[in-house]
Parts: sequence; C-alpha cells; structure tokens
Amino acid sequence: MNNPILYLKTIIKLGISNVLYVAWYRFSLKSEIRKRWFPIRDISFEGDFFYPCPARNNYPVEWKKTLVEEAGKLLNGKLRYYAFHWKQAGNPPDWFLNPFNGSHYKNTNLHWTQFPDFDPQFGDIKHLWEASRFEWVIILARAYSATGEQRYLKTLNSWLRDWAARNPMNTGPNWKCGQEAGIRIFNLINGSLILQQADKPSAPLCDLIYAHLSRIAPNIHYAMAQDNNHGTSEAAALFIGGSWLSAIDPVKYSRAIAYANKGRYWLENRVAKLIGEDGSFSQHSVTYHRLMLDTLAYAEYWRHRLHLAPFSLRFYESAKSAIEWLWMQTDELSGNAPNLGSNDGALVLNMHSCDYRDFRSSIQFAQVLFNQTKKYNDGYWDEPLFWFEISISDLKQDIKIRQNLVLKGGYTILKSTGSWAMVRWPFFRFRPSHNDVLHFDLWHNGINIICDAGTYSYTPPSDENNVDLQSVRFHNTVSFDDHEQMPAISRFLMGRWLKAESISEVFIDAAKETTWSGSYVDVYKNRHFRKVSYSENVWIVDDTLEGTFGKAVIGFNINQSHVSLEGNRLETSFGFIVGPEDSVAVIKESVASDYYFEKHPVFRLTYTVQKPGKYTTKIMLNPS
Repeated sequence: MNNPILYLKTIIKLGISNVLYVAWYRFSLKSEIRKRWFPIRDISFEGDFFYPCPARNNYPVEWKKTLVEEAGKLLNGKLRYYAFHWKQAGNPPDWFLNPFNGSHYKNTNLHWTQFPDFDPQFGDIKHLWEASRFEWVIILARAYSATGEQRYLKTLNSWLRDWAARNPMNTGPNWKCGQEAGIRIFNLINGSLILQQADKPSAPLCDLIYAHLSRIAPNIHYAMAQDNNHGTSEAAALFIGGSWLSAIDPVKYSRAIAYANKGRYWLENRVAKLIGEDGSFSQHSVTYHRLMLDTLAYAEYWRHRLHLAPFSLRFYESAKSAIEWLWMQTDELSGNAPNLGSNDGALVLNMHSCDYRDFRSSIQFAQVLFNQTKKYNDGYWDEPLFWFEISISDLKQDIKIRQNLVLKGGYTILKSTGSWAMVRWPFFRFRPSHNDVLHFDLWHNGINIICDAGTYSYTPPSDENNVDLQSVRFHNTVSFDDHEQMPAISRFLMGRWLKAESISEVFIDAAKETTWSGSYVDVYKNRHFRKVSYSENVWIVDDTLEGTFGKAVIGFNINQSHVSLEGNRLETSFGFIVGPEDSVAVIKESVASDYYFEKHPVFRLTYTVQKPGKYTTKIMLNPS
C-alpha cells in the first residue's frame, strides 16, 4: 500500500471530513490541547450508590439457579470477560489487571489522553476495559432483587465505591474510550431499574453518571468520525443519561438536557446514515449489529418511560428493518448466528443468563418495543422484559417463515429443509473488516457445520500473530496466490475495497433446484464467480476462477471433532463433502473463535487448483 493514489482512494471512501477530524484529534492528543478540555476531578461520593429494596417474589424459579451461580462467582472474586471467560480478579476487582497474562497497567494516575491505544507489555487494552464495563452491576442487582440477600447489595456498593476511588474522573485508561463510558451508563441506569429506584436514585449514582456524560459529550465528534457502533452507543448514552438526570434534578444537573438533546440529534443522524434500507448496519458483523440494535432499544424504552417525544419515522423504520436483518441471520433452532465479521465480545443487553451466542433475547426485546409483537414463544430469553416490567402475555407472535433473500447490504440467505446458508458478497459503503468476500456459511439442524472463524483478538499476543482470523485463509471462500482479497493499510483499515461484478436474484427451476450466484474481480484481475445451489439435502458450490493466477485455494472451515479424508472426499458426522476432481485436497487442524479471546479447534479443508476453470464442491447432508 505504498501507492499514494490508493491511500487517496481509501480516504475518499472513508470520508474526507472523517479523516481530517481523526487527524485533528490525534494532533490534539499529542499537543495536549484535548487534555485541557477534560479536567481531572475527584468526586466525593457520600453514601451508597444503591439502597435496599424489596425482593421480587415473582422472579421465575427456573432462572434463579444460573443467576445465583454467576453472582456467587463474583463474590468469590471472579469476573466474566467477554460474556465467556471467568477469571480471578479479586474482591473488589483489580481494575488495572490483564487476567489473561497477569500483567498490570502502569501509571494509572495519568490523564486518559496520555495513554496509547496499544501497550505491548500489557496486551490488549480491552482486557482492562472489560471489568469496568460494569456487567457485574447487572448480575449483582438481579441476584439481590431475585433473592433479597444483602450480601449482593453490599458487594455491589463496595465495588462501585472502590472503582470511583481508583478511577478519578478523566484519570487512567478506563476513561480513555467514550463508548466504554457509555456502556457503564447503560448498566448503572438499568441497575437502578432492576433495584426499583430509577425514579428516586441516590445522589452518588446520579453524580457518577453525570461525570460520565461530561466525558462523552465533548468528544462525541470522534465517535461520529468512525461511522460505527461508537457513534450509536455514545449518542444513546447521552440521550438516555441526560434525559434521565434532567427528570431527576434539572437544576443540579444543569447540562443534562443539553446532553440529552445532543444525544438525540446524533442518534437520529447515525441511524439515518449507518443503517441501510434492508436493515444492514455499517459494520458487517452480527455481534456489532446486535450492539447497535440493543442501544436503539434502550433509547426507545427510556424515551417512552420518561414520556419524551418520539423519534423520527426514519428511526423507527430503520430499527424495524434492523430487527428483521438480525432475525434472518439467526438460526431457528439454536438462536445462534453466523460468526460474521468482527466480534469484540460486547453484550449490552445483559439482563439474562443466555449464552453470548444466543441472539433471541435482543431480537425479542427489540421486537416487543418497536413492533408490539414477539418473535419467539416464551422462554428464558424473555428475562430482560421481566426487568423492564413489560408484559408480553397478550402480545401476538410475528409468525413469518424464513425465505430465500438477497439483502442489499451484501448478504444472501438460502433456506432449505433442515439446513440453510448465508453468503457474504462485496458491498462496502463503509470500511470492511474481514477478507470474507463470497464466504459461504452452512447450518444443519441448528449446528454451524461449515463456519466462519470469528475474530479472536484485535491485538493478539506476539506469539499468536499467525492467528489472524480476518484473513481470507480463515474464511470459506477462494484465495488467489496467497494474496489477501483486500490488503491491510493499518490494524483496522483495508484498501482496495472490492465491488461486486454481478449479483443474481434467487432462482428456482422446474426441478426445484434453488440457485444464487455472484462474482467479483480483484486488483490482480483475477475473477471469482461463485454459484450456490441446493436441492433437498444436497448443497453445491460452483467456483469459476479466471485470471493469471498461479494457484487458487478453495477453503472451508469444518466444525466437527472428527473427519476423514480420502482423495477429494471428506467424511463427517453430518454427511460428506466431495471436492473438485482436478484439485489437491488437504485437511488440517485450524482454529475458530466464537467469543473474544477464545479459540477452539476446527478443521480446515482446502482444495488447491493450478489453472482457471470451473470447480465444484458437493456437500451431501444426512437426512434431518
């Protein structure tokens, strides 16, 4: 990427105003101009953040066991990182600990503008931020409200006092990111709701939230320049937190209404710009899409509760489309979804004990708020509705059948009996994050049998730099001559964004075979045309490859514990795969990541070819 023209083209695609603002932002950090806008302040918190409340005797018994187990781990000094890893962190936690390697962040008394984005000695800064996202506030609040046991409330207040003492306003790395501050606001305000004191909160709680609003508001333009979830999260936090505080005490929190108005403006702006007509989000990721949808649902709930003016018609249309997009991507049996795009482990709708990979809670919650219907029958995914005191007993279920669909944001959904597939094709209004063009994802009886690899880590340890799951080598598509489809410019930026050459509709012929196809041409003038078709229990992937390449590799991640390869035929528990005859077939151990900083073994099946041609891969599934 040493060609200035390529840089210029990428800058234009990112938006010149966005790039200029980021450049100014970085200058303002180095020159310490921005430091002056965020004064360090010690805030005196007298009394408890949360006070006693009656137990909820109607909390369902079937939810209580898992909740009490989670709360018990917190009392024993363990924290959950990325909604998956339980790590020893202390009671109260060490807020500057990397529990994955035991290192501690240094110089935590510095202003937040003085910390680098990445510290090679500490490791991924997300490991530090995770404890300060306050997921534990929700777990302890739920446990106290469900059981009435004072130890949960005592721990909750003790940890918040310790956090406030060790993280003075604008001091230390936990104040570095506005989105992290926004997520804390979500959890603190929702904690007050769970504990039945949202209308009469304590002064320390209000003061802490006000401090966080003061951190987000002056820096909001940096979040907007990213054109991603940072903007929606920070805008929603300003709107919710500002509206909430202005209803509590508009005199003491005099800037709260201005924060709320700024949040509303930018939230409307982000929704209009970042959500497409088909519900696709600017980030090509199911987990980031969920994060966006959850923040919109939070904003709508608190808007309604505080009797505020509705959002725009465009806002509601986009929210409803975003629900449908996520529902279409979610497996009916498991509640899981393709491990599409970047995955940072965020789970902001966390008032439940569902697995991180279960998307039904978010879909159900948003569907009830925006459509006044429900997507699913009653289940454990309804717990957030319990805490928000929203009854769904009289709501009708939105009964729709998933159909074959081509979504304009770059996705094709193909639905067969007992199996379904998703194909990712190039449509990049905003920056891509993975080299996953024409990736093929296959599900069978609720299992993602041919899967995406996920993310693992944005800053993996130095001894694991080869675990670059953004690479084309970890997606179910074709690589030419070991080149990436789009080369990396920096850690989070790719150049030479691909465009679709052709994208078809979904066709069903007289023999009831269903077919879709798409193609692109890369910068090396290599062409990949992929046709996916199915009939009953047979899926066929036809790859037509053209160009001057010397080698092309057709790869698939096989999500199985045992496989057997003979020639070009792979035996699995779900059936078998037969690759192109004129190819060299190899099966080897690989990895995938369903949760941030987690990886597990999968198999990587590759078929290597040496010349242009049409290459067919057949996937024969066992009957359901």
